[in-house]
Amino acid sequence: MKEALFGPAGFPVNGLKGEKAFEYLRKKGLFAMEYQAVRRLPKKKETMEKLGETAKKFKIRLSVHGPYAINLASPEKDKLETSKERLLNACRVADWMKAFHLTFHAGYYKGRSREETYNLVKEGIKSVVEQLKTEGINVEVSPETTGKPSQFGTVDEVVKLSSELDMVVPTIDFAHIHAREGGVIKSKRDYEKIFDKVEKELGPEVAKNLVIHFSEIEMVESGYGEKTHHDLGSGYGPDFKPLAEVIVETGLTPTIICETPSLDLDALKMKRIYKTLLRSKES
Repeated sequence: MKEALFGPAGFPVNGLKGEKAFEYLRKKGLFAMEYQAVRRLPKKKETMEKLGETAKKFKIRLSVHGPYAINLASPEKDKLETSKERLLNACRVADWMKAFHLTFHAGYYKGRSREETYNLVKEGIKSVVEQLKTEGINVEVSPETTGKPSQFGTVDEVVKLSSELDMVVPTIDFAHIHAREGGVIKSKRDYEKIFDKVEKELGPEVAKNLVIHFSEIEMVESGYGEKTHHDLGSGYGPDFKPLAEVIVETGLTPTIICETPSLDLDALKMKRIYKTLLRSKES
């Protein structure tokens, strides 16, 4: 039976890289990893192809997080074109690695209306997707729910983009949703409502196989927006267990990427919670 996959946002905290890192993750029972290309994009195709082959050898499902320096709603034309090129190149890197999914932050409002920002982001992604099709690259292009009210990336926005554009699916970051909406995720039902929306707009297969980011998160003093990601059990929200209950009860099989400072260590904690609930359901 297919199950949810768990893994870290980056290489393990013990400092292992490459083959040793993937071997370690597999031994621990973590079969996913998000490669971090947030500061700079790798340029050596052969190196990334080898990394992808090594991940496949150890049955690690790779995704990629693209550069932070993307703003598809930039009012400056040169920055807009550079942003589209960075997104396109990030997708190419994901393709080199045979990663199935490219997560990215799409942009900022910067005084524009939400509608105007949405249309600009949509056009930017659309042009990238058209080029990917031309090049024969099949990677999920995935705008992420973001953690600050100044950023484009509400649940509604990323789901709508996914409904209107080919090759586009959302990355659902529950900590970001929780923070930007003022601590909104407080119960199992709050998680269910997000999955229900994805299923209604994008269909059951997308809802079942989402890429999910999770951590606990500290909010800014105003109460609306992220400040710092924290480990599981830190006392900040949201709580992982109700999310795991929803996943188990509804038979979802997401790829869950841990974004706490403890990365693989907390990914293992999340998997243990999930497996305990799964065993209870099956018994």
